Amino acid sequence: MNQETGHSFFDAMKDKGIIAGTVVLSKRGHDEGRIYVVAAEHESFLSLIDGDKRTLEAPKRKRRKHVCPLGQIEQPRDWFAALKELPVPQQSSEIRKGIRSFLDGHSETCDKWKRGDKNA
Repeated sequence: MNQETGHSFFDAMKDKGIIAGTVVLSKRGHDEGRIYVVAAEHESFLSLIDGDKRTLEAPKRKRRKHVCPLGQIEQPRDWFAALKELPVPQQSSEIRKGIRSFLDGHSETCDKWKRGDKNA
């Protein structure tokens, strides 16, 4: 069991490796193709934020099966706790910076997904 998250390897595999801090791509719905960060996990749903339309105070609720994990955001472990202490405009800015830095480091994978190559 992972001491940081409380998840075992098998729990993570069952849930497609999606935990708080995972960057995901929406596969279905009106927001298809949009990039989010997982803020919280619920049984079959995720709370997603993007720092634009969806903030920590108003996350997008989406089924796990309708997103594809792209990777883990490279931020300190207590990043979400620190975000909650900031004013909302600064929270949004930090979320966007986190997503932007992830995309900069993983642009090839994201480009393949946008082109429709699901084997990325």
